[in-house]
Amino acid sequence: MIEYRVAQSSDAKAIAALHARSWRENYRGSFRDEFLDGDLLGERLGVWSERLERAPANQLVQIAVDGESVVGFVCAFAAHDPRWGSFIDNLHVAHECKRGGVGSSLLKHVGAWLDPQYADLGNYLWVLEVNSSARRFYERVGGQNAGVSTKESHGGSVVRSCRYTWSRPALLAQL
Repeated sequence: MIEYRVAQSSDAKAIAALHARSWRENYRGSFRDEFLDGDLLGERLGVWSERLERAPANQLVQIAVDGESVVGFVCAFAAHDPRWGSFIDNLHVAHECKRGGVGSSLLKHVGAWLDPQYADLGNYLWVLEVNSSARRFYERVGGQNAGVSTKESHGGSVVRSCRYTWSRPALLAQL
């Protein structure tokens, strides 16, 4: 049975491990091999330790836990951008749990968290253009592709990413 809860600083290592694993499984060919094959776990652990130990008030990190294992997580920043609204910075689900409702449930938690204070703001995230399975998922849960941008990403890679949007958090909360 999967349980959902707000992440704590003690979850940083498990989140970093899932994040590194997800990037290695899904971003090969988009991110540089030397970045993916290097100390990706250490780099991600630094990011997640910082985010969880010094969390800004507008940040939510929600995790999905199956027994003792973190099998999914989402990170969102409320009112992040004046035009696009609140930013869903990361959504990752362990490969073995995909298509089981974990991703939708995590987005639903984000929507429920945002809706009371930011009901009139949009929501957005970036997904690699080549990540067709993630793009299909976001379209199934009501995301609209608002365009493609080319930008430098982690490890110095240049990638094409699609901005998926939702006009208000209630759309996520209703998933």
